[in-house]
Amino acid sequence: MLQPFTIADCVATNARSYPDRCAIEVLDPRLTGGLEPVETWTYGQLWARTEAITDALGPVELGPHGQMAGLLLPNGADYAAAYLACQLVGAAAVPVNSRLAEPEIHYVLEDSGASVLLAAEPFIDIAQRVTADLGIRLIDATAIGASAPTRWSRPIGPYADIDPSTGRLVPSVTPSDTTTDERTAMIAYTSGTTGFPKGSINTNTGFLMRLMHWSWTFGLTGREVVSTPGPMFHLSYGGLTLAQLVAGGRVRVMTAFEPQASLDEYAQHSTWAFLVPSMTAAIAEAWRGAGRPPLNALRYLLSAGAPGPMSLLDEAFDIFPNAEITDGYGWTEAGWVTYDIKDRAALVPHCVGGPTPGSVVKVVDPDTCEEVPVGIAGEVVATSVVPFEGYLGRPEATEAAYTPDGFARSGDVGIMSADGRLAIVDRVKDMIISGGENVYCAEVERILVSHPQVAEAAVVGLPDEQWGERVAATVVPHDGEEPDPAGVIAFVRERLAHYKCPREVMIVSELPRNAMGKVLKPRLTEQFC
Repeated sequence: MLQPFTIADCVATNARSYPDRCAIEVLDPRLTGGLEPVETWTYGQLWARTEAITDALGPVELGPHGQMAGLLLPNGADYAAAYLACQLVGAAAVPVNSRLAEPEIHYVLEDSGASVLLAAEPFIDIAQRVTADLGIRLIDATAIGASAPTRWSRPIGPYADIDPSTGRLVPSVTPSDTTTDERTAMIAYTSGTTGFPKGSINTNTGFLMRLMHWSWTFGLTGREVVSTPGPMFHLSYGGLTLAQLVAGGRVRVMTAFEPQASLDEYAQHSTWAFLVPSMTAAIAEAWRGAGRPPLNALRYLLSAGAPGPMSLLDEAFDIFPNAEITDGYGWTEAGWVTYDIKDRAALVPHCVGGPTPGSVVKVVDPDTCEEVPVGIAGEVVATSVVPFEGYLGRPEATEAAYTPDGFARSGDVGIMSADGRLAIVDRVKDMIISGGENVYCAEVERILVSHPQVAEAAVVGLPDEQWGERVAATVVPHDGEEPDPAGVIAFVRERLAHYKCPREVMIVSELPRNAMGKVLKPRLTEQFC
């Protein structure tokens, strides 16, 4: 039987073994103008900070769903330490998207039943208002003093201390004790693009297994220097940071993504990075402006979160000449379930590869949940070694998130190829039905971004009395050269069936996106209407 081991246990073990090894470097290029760290944390220092936050949290009061601690923090070492501290006090971490509006932050804390919120500048003002309204405890992380030298006396998971006679870790629980591993470790709130956000449950064992699954799939080891350019409140960036700390390696955390500074970062420092396509596109623009210098330090690039244009994927091989260019696909509830190592000579549009180790991926009829033949579009469903553990306090939504045979539903339209690789075509909810014909937005968007004056594009369906829905497109000009909307429509009509072509084109400076770079199509629909 597996020991009830936690992520905190793993990091604590690393801190015991090599306390002076660098764990986290915090980068703020807006403050320093370069990539010299504004903070450097060894594993010993990180664990001492974890104990200090643990002491500040104290016993976390029970709420309707158990012990829940909200986190509203900027990117940095405290975010990692807060995740670990929550495990030490037995509370579930509830990372709050700091880009949310105040009513949305209020909703997440209220829905989770959090009894305490750990916050820091620049979010203290909003944290004070929300916690006062909800009547929950607020802790200012910046007011927590540095802890004394690490005590190593606190029981952590299955290990309480070191036997002084042997120097070996001493188990503090029996293998039959499942309390620790069944306890909820983290609640990941979905983006809410289909309605109010829902909290996806991750238990201690599930969270640790998920991180190990990612490390195994994506090659995270102690020798890599991992870049964290995105928000740590997100399961992917926060999770990958913790995964690297479990592996005993170094993480370089950006307080905010900065394309120009990223050129030096990936030329000189980080060897491993997860970049959503919008980040890669911004780096590509800065790279071209800088005269196309090779970013040689990066050895591994993972792309995920949103589809990117084929031209950007192809250009990535020039930007990062020493890197293995890969793509992953998944969703909050299921994690990454497919994986693809790109071959520049054989790039396939929308391809996200085959199953990750331990995953089973199918394409099914969204109504009957029966598997469809190869080459036929349907809804993507999956199961893996880390199963979806349900939504917090929403049994009906949890049941609806599964197929009858226990696969997690994605809401994405995919097509499976004969070689077992998956192509993502669109979101089920975003599919447009015009005159009885299905229009997959991704297909139209692929044509739009091939227009020489279009850098980015998003397609939505608008209500239409005659056709049911009509196709509308929002485009971002390339290099400020604003295209003629009528010319864009004519361009698409030359390349797609007429019923797939936009009837309207709106020119904007940027597309609205969530924290993971996904376009917020409901917001675009509102702009048209």
